[in-house]
Amino acid sequence: MKSAKKFAGTWDDRLDGLFSCGVDYAGKTILDVGCSMGIVAYEIAKHRPTYIHGIDILKPHIGVARSIFMGSTVESRFDAMSLGSRKLPSVLQDRYDVVLLLAVYHHVRRGLGQEKADRIFIDIINRAQTIVARVPDEDDIRLQSLIEGAGFSLSDRHESPRGSTVLAYHRH
Repeated sequence: MKSAKKFAGTWDDRLDGLFSCGVDYAGKTILDVGCSMGIVAYEIAKHRPTYIHGIDILKPHIGVARSIFMGSTVESRFDAMSLGSRKLPSVLQDRYDVVLLLAVYHHVRRGLGQEKADRIFIDIINRAQTIVARVPDEDDIRLQSLIEGAGFSLSDRHESPRGSTVLAYHRH
């Protein structure tokens, strides 16, 4: 028996809960990990952050994101690279006000293995003041454990009608 997909990944699904989870994006630096074509970043840009940095493994998606942001007044950078790349730490800024981890951890864990995925995400988490995470399966608590272990507290949660959950964390 094939199990039903809990998170379809449509644009409405991706945006669901991002603006009702108590996170203020205005004037902030944003890192969007697994940014796809930049649609979420574009919607966040409407809230006037100072900077958006997106990373995705697919070059065509990054090309679309760059095109979308050509007309934006928000400073942005979009990099096509695997999170497993040795170049990643040098591409990232030391600090971001908000890091978006939207249904990406389980993909990296599947592709690179638990240990390497955990190292990568701990590095990213340590660069954040606020984290907005979308977890397709809230029972898979590994990402939440990494975030909480780095000194963050859950401040809000929003359950999507499609089955995913948005979790907002703030550093203690």
